[in-house]
Parts: sequence; C-alpha cells; structure tokens
Amino acid sequence: MKRISSIFLLTILILALTFGFSSAVDTSESIDVFRNLIKVDVNNQRVTMDNFLYNGTTYVPIREVAELFGKEVGWNAYNKTASILDVTYEKIPLSALLPSELGYSWIYNGFAEYGHTMTLNNIEDDPTQRIYTITGEVDDMSGGESFADNSISIQYILSGNELIQEKAELHMLDSKFDRLTLIKTPLVAGTTWTQDAIDKDGNSSRISAIIKKVEIVDDNKTQYTIRYDDVNSAYFEERIIREGVGVVSVEKLLELSDTSFPAGYTLYVSGILKEMPILLYFPISSGDQVYPETRNMMIIDGGVARAAILGLIQGPQSQGLVASLAEGTKLLDISVSDGLCTVDFSKEFVENHSGGSAGELVTLASIVKTLTQFDSIEQVQILVEGKAGATLGNILLDKPLQ
Repeated sequence: MKRISSIFLLTILILALTFGFSSAVDTSESIDVFRNLIKVDVNNQRVTMDNFLYNGTTYVPIREVAELFGKEVGWNAYNKTASILDVTYEKIPLSALLPSELGYSWIYNGFAEYGHTMTLNNIEDDPTQRIYTITGEVDDMSGGESFADNSISIQYILSGNELIQEKAELHMLDSKFDRLTLIKTPLVAGTTWTQDAIDKDGNSSRISAIIKKVEIVDDNKTQYTIRYDDVNSAYFEERIIREGVGVVSVEKLLELSDTSFPAGYTLYVSGILKEMPILLYFPISSGDQVYPETRNMMIIDGGVARAAILGLIQGPQSQGLVASLAEGTKLLDISVSDGLCTVDFSKEFVENHSGGSAGELVTLASIVKTLTQFDSIEQVQILVEGKAGATLGNILLDKPLQ
C-alpha cells in the first residue's frame, strides 16, 4: 500500500475541508474531482469517510486516517498550521497548571455577590493519568435561611494531552457542562479543539475551543485565556488559567428563562490559607503613641508579614484607635530575609500623609512594632515605589528601622 504511506502529504484543500480555517486572502479555486470507488484500509481498519481522485492522486480525510494510525491531529488557528502528533501523556506541562500541595485553597467571588471556596484534598497518580480531587461550597447568600445543597465536588483529570474538569454541584456559577476539556497541549496561542459536551438537561452541544492568549503575569507565571463556543448557539464560556494556580476566572453566558447575559467569577485569594490572630499596632486618637489591636487575619502561604501590613492598610476596628497609614496607600511588595523585612509602599504612603512630627513617628512605630512581633523580623526597611531614601515629612527612610 504505497499510496497509504503517502496519505499524510495532503494538500491545503484537505486541510481546509477538515479544519474549516478562513483567511483574509481568498486562495480557493474550482476543480473537477472524481468520487473514488476504491476502499482504503489502514491497519485492517476501513476509512469510512469519502475519498476522491484528482489528477491521478487519491485524497483522504487527514483526521480519520491519522487517528487510525494512532495519531492525533492538531490545528493552530493563528498560524494556520496542522500537526500530526503521537498521542502521549503530557503530564509535566499540564500538571504545571495546577497547585501541587494538598490543602491548597481557592476563594472566588463574582456576579451578584456570588462566591465559593474550594480545597485540594487529594492527588492520585497512575501511569496514564493524574486526578486532583477538590471539594468546596458555594456561599450561602440567604443568610442561613436556605437548606439548599451548596456543596461542590470537582476532579481535574490530566489524561493524554488534556486537562479535563468533571464536577458535581447544584449552584456553582460555572460551566453548564459537568465534563469539559479546559485546555489542551500544545500550550500556545491558537491551539484549537472541538468536543461534544452534555448539559444538565441532557442536551448535547458541539463546543469549539481555542487558546486565545498566552501571557506572562505576576511572579513570572504563564497565564492562558481560553474561549469555548457552542457552534450551534450563542452560548460561550471563557476561562483564565494561571500556572501553579489553576482557574483564576470564569465567564459564561448566563441563560435565564427570559434573558441571557455574561456573568462569572474571579479568584479573590488562593494558597495555603490559615486564619490566625495578629497584633496590629495603631495610633490612639491623641496621636502620641500606638496601641495593639488583636485581629484574626487570613495568612496565605505563611505570609504573616504581608497579612499584618494589609491589616494596617485596612485600618483599626476598635474605638479610640485611628489609621496609621495614609489613605490610598497600597502594598506593592514585601519580603523577609536574614531578619530584615523590606516593605514597598505606593507613593500615597508619603504623598497623602497628614504630616506633623508626631504623626510621622507613630506611623513608623505602627509599622515597626507590628512587624517585629514576629521572630523572623528584627528590622524594617521601607521603600516607596521600589526605592529607598524617600522622606516621610522630615524623616529620611534610607536605613532600616528597629
């Protein structure tokens, strides 16, 4: 079967018929072909789709024949490239998309005060797949008056070159399909695939998906934007998946009985989350000394120093205490090394400060006493917009404070 060995050398015509790509330049032309009456077998399996004869050459459908050879056909819609690949288990690139530490949690919020929380409970490996088991709960927006089942059960399955989501839930603002391929390799912009998905009412849909964008974001993490469209309706979904984190946002066409509109949720915080009490030092109303307020703060990945500064930015909750940081101050970065905590504030830290020698001193005392309560911190270096040497009123912030 020498003819079979050449079936992968197919023309742009066959690719166009198979993948349906479009181009700004019209390269089509009319040709006369003959429907072929020959039968084509691949490894003793019959090619069921039509083939045709043109200029003495038999043309066959690339996808069906490739799959009969145990290959997978890929298509990149951006660079108009078809690929024929061995079907392999892409564990390394796919697992890099998700956290690897048990106890990792996600907190999401979104449309109309929606929110849900999830935690990674188990990771199970075998030679051909990896399964992440996650449980959670949708926020009760009834104030405790509802007895609805708000539980969430999700499995992320790495199989072949796919990351698949399987879920069981009643009220999660997520896909209307309980099983969906979230992303496929190669993890590059333009990668496309199609899949059949069944909604909660048992209706089947043909979904066309594409990796729309790949970008580098915070902490040098790669982030992927994926679009999913029902080819027979206006329904769509769009997700953002970030390396080491997983899903950071979901938007979908929310279909109600009389209307439809986009709605979804975004990641509020994620990591190894733990709530613990922290002493936050705030100025008393007279402004001449600081006093501790105990606050339960959410600690992310052990970052107690970050949580403490965020607590100072939020301001006090106790009567008789006032804010120590100027309105609009943002925490740009914070790190701890060899007993030195380096805190980088936005420019509002100095520009919006009310001034006065006493006010400047209690602001610094608030920061230093709050941070040096932790055994790992002995000194504090304050930066403004990434630079040392800013002035808070009359105080030069060029050296560590202790």
